[in-house]
Amino acid sequence: MDIRIDYSKVAEKFFVKHEDVRDDFKRDVVKIITGNHPEQVNFKNLKGKLKGYSRIAIDSYRIIYKRIDDKIIIVSVILAGTRGDVYKHIR
Repeated sequence: MDIRIDYSKVAEKFFVKHEDVRDDFKRDVVKIITGNHPEQVNFKNLKGKLKGYSRIAIDSYRIIYKRIDDKIIIVSVILAGTRGDVYKHIR
């Protein structure tokens, strides 16, 4: 199974400063997709205007992403940031 992760410009900028969070995010996405201990991941499918998106919480950071394809799995990271700011920037 191939997993490709694409990052928005905002998310890429965040991950440049927080490489440890990027590594944890990649690990957690693989756990969720493969079903290998997903209960250990702070993961949530979002509701309302964010329906179709999911979030992973790592420490005080939130990563908002969308799973795009099921054959070759493409995960598109929309936004990453602190808990208080990340939801304000979604439109």
